[in-house]
Amino acid sequence: MLDPDHCPKSITTLDEKLRLLDALGVDDAIVLLFNRELASLTAADFMQRLLDSMDLRLLVTGHDFALGRGREGDLHWLTRFGSEHGIEVVALQPLELDGQELHSSEIRRLVTLGDVDQANRLLGREFSMQGIVEHGHEIGRGLGFPTLNLSVAPNKLVPGPGVYAGRARIGQESFKAAIGVGYRPTFGGTDLTVEAYLLDVDRDLYQQRVELAFTARLRDEVKFASPEQLAEQMRQDVEATRRLLGE
Repeated sequence: MLDPDHCPKSITTLDEKLRLLDALGVDDAIVLLFNRELASLTAADFMQRLLDSMDLRLLVTGHDFALGRGREGDLHWLTRFGSEHGIEVVALQPLELDGQELHSSEIRRLVTLGDVDQANRLLGREFSMQGIVEHGHEIGRGLGFPTLNLSVAPNKLVPGPGVYAGRARIGQESFKAAIGVGYRPTFGGTDLTVEAYLLDVDRDLYQQRVELAFTARLRDEVKFASPEQLAEQMRQDVEATRRLLGE
């Protein structure tokens, strides 16, 4: 990543991608660091590096994929290169849903708006994020709803501020969760936080890795006049989560 400050937010981080690939049964994955040295390679030089390191038989690409300096290794070039080196090149056509092409930019837009219902439909799974549980301000505990505070990976896409019904996955376990994304306006917060109240769970999860999956949006983030009003709304959020996800 040559200019991370100007890259679109990641729908899935590298770690999340590797976990998804593992769940699909992929045995091995090789991750290349995209730096200036790699970006400067010609298409021929890059392909030769692949051939020197593996017995390449099949190359699957997108229909508009290109590699090498200046994107010179387009599909036409790759097909010719493949025929000369005994490599089958398969170009995947755009994926469509209801007659419309799927694009990551649309998924990012929906997640940013907090419309996880539609984003999940396009993704074919629930949008999720993983992180380590870190110490928070324990505001939820003081209101009777102790929450876990999730660290957010750099450049990870985060749903728009609001309250969501979802699930917290810890290893092989899954728990219903009311998830809050926002700035804690009732308490004058300024930092974006992602926290979740796990229904019917009482355990210390500090420093454990947790995955939060977003099922549906419940409401916008609101500044309440008092902590007591917020606590009452949190009770309603928990019950709404319970009803939506089922017993």
